[in-house]
Amino acid sequence: MSLDIPSLLRFREKITPTIRMAVFTWVVLGIGGYMLMSINSANTTALRDDMVKTKKSLNALRTDHESGNPELQTELDRARQELSFVTDRITRMESALGGETGISDRGSLTQSELAVRKANAARHAAIANAAVRDLGKLKNLQMEWAALEATLTNGQAGNRIAGSAKHFPMVVDIWQRKRPTAEQIVDWESELTPLTEPFAQAGAESTTLSITDEHAKRLSDLGAELKTQTAEFERQKLLLESIQRETSALPPGNIGLAAAFQQHNTQSEQSEVDRLAAVRATARAVAEKEQADHVARAERQLADEKSKQVLERIASEKQLQAEEARVAELQRKAKLDGLKEEGKRIHDAVQEALLDGQLARDMNEIKGLLAAFVSPGFKHRNDDKKGPASYSVIKARKALEDTQTGMTALLWLACADNDRPHHALPYYIGGNVNWNETNAKPIVRAQELLNKYGELMVKKGLLAE
Repeated sequence: MSLDIPSLLRFREKITPTIRMAVFTWVVLGIGGYMLMSINSANTTALRDDMVKTKKSLNALRTDHESGNPELQTELDRARQELSFVTDRITRMESALGGETGISDRGSLTQSELAVRKANAARHAAIANAAVRDLGKLKNLQMEWAALEATLTNGQAGNRIAGSAKHFPMVVDIWQRKRPTAEQIVDWESELTPLTEPFAQAGAESTTLSITDEHAKRLSDLGAELKTQTAEFERQKLLLESIQRETSALPPGNIGLAAAFQQHNTQSEQSEVDRLAAVRATARAVAEKEQADHVARAERQLADEKSKQVLERIASEKQLQAEEARVAELQRKAKLDGLKEEGKRIHDAVQEALLDGQLARDMNEIKGLLAAFVSPGFKHRNDDKKGPASYSVIKARKALEDTQTGMTALLWLACADNDRPHHALPYYIGGNVNWNETNAKPIVRAQELLNKYGELMVKKGLLAE
């Protein structure tokens, strides 16, 4: 006779050894974690209780000591030492607990996160190494360039280049290009050294190295700058060496490379001066032509208007003769007045343009003789701001009068009562001037320049109003 009751043996057969092992492991881990937390909590609680009790004892001892019991001084010192010891134990315990947590966090990193950290560290280390290599290459290039420059400027190789009409302009172009100076290389090295120190200290296989975004950007920017400068410097050096090889079989020129450079610079400066003079002459001719065209257009316009009025007068016949005669007379006067005004404006513009050119011609003399007025300062102005002296103040002091009194006034303003340099003017601190011993020529010339260019200098900001 059989019963349909589930057998306990069948249930036990379903619990495999793997399941039993897993259950046992979880139970052990749970018990262990609970015990560790209990131990840490008990240690911390005990330490804090000790500290509280020690503080209470210390307060009691302090009260007794303040009440006038000198025998408690030794006990008070001992209590302070115990309180310090307990505080240190709590600090070390909290640090240890925090350290364990940090270790657990680092241990919880996945292989993927470790791989990303390692790849980032390797990438930044590669950028740092490349920057260091480029900086070293720049130093070598600078030394090699200095040696090559000395060879070309002091030897026959430079004479050959100077004598070649084909190669000399190319060398001039290379010579005028920018190259890193020794000061720039020192600055780059001073900036690169602290940026690469973390990589040198951590090592190439470090997975914990982490740098800020600003650190990474500055390292990347500096590396790109060093790479660009190295490539350009090397290209210039290779090009110059190539020219040296190409000209090695040519006969040397009459002058050296340094003298050829000086001659080229002088010719370039003269060409620039001639070009500017031609530009100014062209601009002046264009301005004069425009002014003449403007006068011609005004005259034609007036003539057209007069013809139109004549036709209208004929059409109106006798009824408008008196009115037309009056209008014609008014228009004739207006034409004359307009032409006079336009002519005066043109004349003034031409005179100002000529005066402007003369001012530019005499600018070096003005800067020497009138330094006491055109230099920045606070004296002889109508405000408290720093700037050139006021032209109206100079005139008001009668320093521009062609007399000894006027020259004395000019010397007083320029030398005795001034915070600007007087340069070419005679030294003067006040009092009567002995004109037999004083050179009056620079003073007279200074007055001439101020009388001639004063108003124009105000317009150009060389003098204040």
